[in-house]
Amino acid sequence: MHFPLFLFLLSCLTLFAYCAPTPFQAEFDLALRELSDLVQRSGVDDEFLSLTRRADRTFPCLARRGMDYLHVHSDQVMINLRGHQLTLQKFANQGNSHSVVYTVATPGSFHGDFAKTNVAESELAATTAAGAVQLAGYDSSHRRWMIVRRSPGMHITQTSTFRRVAHDPAQCDVLLRRAAKLAAATMMSYWQHTGWLQNDPNLQNVLFDDHMTVAYVIDWGQAIRPHSQPSEAQIEAQAYHMFSSSGFCRSVAPPPMGPPRGGATAHGSSTRPSAKGSSRRVMMQF
Repeated sequence: MHFPLFLFLLSCLTLFAYCAPTPFQAEFDLALRELSDLVQRSGVDDEFLSLTRRADRTFPCLARRGMDYLHVHSDQVMINLRGHQLTLQKFANQGNSHSVVYTVATPGSFHGDFAKTNVAESELAATTAAGAVQLAGYDSSHRRWMIVRRSPGMHITQTSTFRRVAHDPAQCDVLLRRAAKLAAATMMSYWQHTGWLQNDPNLQNVLFDDHMTVAYVIDWGQAIRPHSQPSEAQIEAQAYHMFSSSGFCRSVAPPPMGPPRGGATAHGSSTRPSAKGSSRRVMMQF
C-alpha cells in the first residue's frame, strides 16, 4: 500500500519543484525533510529504498533540489557534522519524542553516544542545559543533529538491586517506590539548576546505578519550563505510576493515575529556589 502512496507524493513534489516560485523553495525543502523523517521513524525495506533510487534517476532535477533527504537507510546513515564524519546505527528504542535516534558507530570520542535528528528547539535547549550535548549542528542536507553523551546509568531491570527482589512482588514494589522517589528528587534538582523539567519519568528515561542510589535522567524531548515551582510529590506519584505500570512487579496493581506531570504549566519563566544547602544526595549526570 505504501508504494503507490509514495509514488503519488513523489509526483506531487516533483510538480511542485518545477512550478513553485523561488520564495517557496524553503517550504519545499522542509517538506522533503519531514517526509524523510517520517520514512526514518516508520522503517523501510530494500524494495522501498530501491524505489527511491529509481525515482532519483527518473527525476534528476528533484535530486538536485533535495532527493538526498529521501536516501534513507533503515539501519545506518553517514553524516558530516561540523567536520566530523560519523557513521550512525539506528537505535531500537525511538522513545516518545519526534526525534529520530541513532548511536555513533564511528571509533573516537563520540563512539557509543546517541545522535538525534529532527530535534525540536526545546529539546536541544533542555539537553544542552542538562550538560549532555557533545556536539550540535547541521549536516550537508541542512538537517539538524545533536550528539548526546551516553548515560552511565542502566535500566532498572539490569541492576543487581532489582534482581535481588524481582521474585518478591511486595519487595519489588517497595523498590519501585524508592526508585520513584529518587527519580523525582533528581528531576527537581535539574529544575532547580536549569529551569527545565524533564516531564516524562518512565523507566526508559530514568536510569540507575547498580545499587540504585543514583538516578540519571535522559531524553529531554518532552521537557518543559514550568511557570511555577513543580510539586516533587506529584512528580514522585507520576513516576511511581509509570514505573509500576511497566509490569516488572506483576502481582502488584498499579495505582490510579496521579495529577498532571510536574504539577505546573509549561513554557513560562520560573522563579526557583537555590539548590545550595540542599541535603539531598543527587548526582546531576546525564
